[in-house]
Amino acid sequence: MLKKITYISAGMFSSMTLLAVLFKILHLQGATVLLTIGLMGLALVFIPAFLLYKYYS
Repeated sequence: MLKKITYISAGMFSSMTLLAVLFKILHLQGATVLLTIGLMGLALVFIPAFLLYKYYS
């Protein structure tokens, strides 16, 4: 279960961050919100889930 959460959160928040960078380059609206959500998600969901996954395996 933890492995699934780790992989899903990594894919979701990484793609959100990359999409935000593309939005920033193209000067589209919503880039700051996407970037904030993507980076906060990586910091608050993915990294702790990854560390717990590595600790228990």
